Amino acid sequence: MHRVFLFLALCLFQLNAAFAAATGAGGVDVTLQAFQVAGSGKDAKLMPTTRALPGDTIEYQVTYRNGGTTPARQIKAVLPVPASGMAYLAGSALPAAVEASLDGKTYAPAPLTRDVMREGRRVTEVVPVSEYRFLRWDLGDLPAGAAVTVKSRMRLAGAPAQP
Repeated sequence: MHRVFLFLALCLFQLNAAFAAATGAGGVDVTLQAFQVAGSGKDAKLMPTTRALPGDTIEYQVTYRNGGTTPARQIKAVLPVPASGMAYLAGSALPAAVEASLDGKTYAPAPLTRDVMREGRRVTEVVPVSEYRFLRWDLGDLPAGAAVTVKSRMRLAGAPAQP
């Protein structure tokens, strides 16, 4: 059975780099956790994981904790969408007011749209969520000693594994 690793260390590195670039805040620790989602709806269970099979749904949870003695200002929580075949599941982001990016530089409220030319006419179309590479939340100020968690679910591309 072929397993695909989620590269959590790489994702955490990208997460910390994106956080530092976005906020410049000192004293804020960032923790990333990944959970395999078993079941659906209210009966869904989360199990810690570092790998996934094609078709698996993974919930990423990122906790920002201010261990400093002063508030961290204008925190923007960033969650990279792993480029290893993972795709964001629309509507799964919490808090729900999420921005998305295709390049990690330009963000807009989800769902993203773009203008394209169709039969000589400019039309606006929704960008497929499979193209999203980053999610971002504006958390505002984070008081000293406080923590906040953002989360989103993603699915590994491919058909579910057969027993």
